[in-house]
Amino acid sequence: MKSASARWQVRRRQLIAAGKWEPFVDAEPVREHLRQVNAVGMSYRAISERLGLPQDSSLQHLMWGRGAYGPGQQVRRETAELVLSYWPTLADFPDGARIDPTGTRRRVEALMVRGWSRRVMSERIGMGDEHFLKVLRRPRVTARLARQVAELYDAWWDQDPLDHGVPLRSVTRVKADAVRAGWLGPLAWDDDTIDDPNAVPQVDAPETGFTEGDDVVNRFLMGESVVLDREARRAVICHLMEWSTETTADIGARLEMDGDAVYQAWRRMRQEARKAGRPVPWRRVYVSLSDMNLTKDDLRSAA
Repeated sequence: MKSASARWQVRRRQLIAAGKWEPFVDAEPVREHLRQVNAVGMSYRAISERLGLPQDSSLQHLMWGRGAYGPGQQVRRETAELVLSYWPTLADFPDGARIDPTGTRRRVEALMVRGWSRRVMSERIGMGDEHFLKVLRRPRVTARLARQVAELYDAWWDQDPLDHGVPLRSVTRVKADAVRAGWLGPLAWDDDTIDDPNAVPQVDAPETGFTEGDDVVNRFLMGESVVLDREARRAVICHLMEWSTETTADIGARLEMDGDAVYQAWRRMRQEARKAGRPVPWRRVYVSLSDMNLTKDDLRSAA
């Protein structure tokens, strides 16, 4: 199998032969994307480290220029594609980065719908209850706290507090407070969009009965109306991305998700497989150019 570099060289030669080789592209859309990533809490240094771009060369030239020379007007195509395809996940942010609190608040509220109190959460995190509440009300939270809350959420979202020694009186009171506040439970949020302030909750998602019988993935793919839990939803995304010609927008429409969220879920599954040493899933069929922006020759050369 050809290496990524060899495939890139094949593609380059094909485009040169066709008179379509453009090694440089407009830098302004790339700069604007970097500004947006920076605005959500990622420092430029952290961005360059995550992308493997030297802070004192590529990023310096792109964002600020050097000496009397202003920012570059053009950037290498491969650098542009790398930057424009990147958006930070919660794991990417340095501990001290100040980020949007939306996902953290949603996770806390969803756990309270299940009966977990803020006091129990703050004790597990190692923070005073009053300070925890105060921090949650701030316009930004640290990435470290956001990850701590996310770890609690992953561990407790489907757990009954009563099974963990939380008194019935506390669970009842917290659930009642959550209902009065109009908060939403875990099934209203998808893992891939819970941190997105613009994400729309699945308000019709039932809070009980995560599945309806066995083999829900195949039944869903066959068109049956079933409730998918998180793992089943990931399995559906993986199957459709690997074996169908549906675009991420098509798959998102079927799962009531945003197309970008589908792509991010697919990307994470590939990363997890690669890290675990498992076969990495890949798109095995020809995909519409509107989804992949590649020609048939490009896809064949990448195989």
